[in-house]
Amino acid sequence: MARKKSKTNKKSKLENMEFSDGVDHIKAESKEAQDLEKLMGFKEKNPFGYDSAEAFGQAVESMAITEMQELAVKSGVFPSGTKAMLKNKLKKAFAKYTDGGSQKVVQITKPIVDPQSEQGKKLLKIISEGL
Repeated sequence: MARKKSKTNKKSKLENMEFSDGVDHIKAESKEAQDLEKLMGFKEKNPFGYDSAEAFGQAVESMAITEMQELAVKSGVFPSGTKAMLKNKLKKAFAKYTDGGSQKVVQITKPIVDPQSEQGKKLLKIISEGL
């Protein structure tokens, strides 16, 4: 008895397929995000230097106390205590920094960017391309 191939196998092979067209799509998407941040006027940098809690936690675990003290000073944490205490202070400060946005209340009474300006038109173009 011959076995029929299911459509799911065919579909999963197509979904997992990679292609090469000479464009690094990850870098292209990242550049678009950076352009959007520039247009929106985001100038604040993360003082901790890490975007995810996992990466920050791994980095802190592998740091010497002097490196943790330097990071603490750079990120606005008082660099005192033992290595374990400083590690906990840094992790708490990072969590507060990343989760602190949910506690902030932002009230906007006027648009951040004038939609009729050149910068506003570029921003609207980037936003519409992403949708």
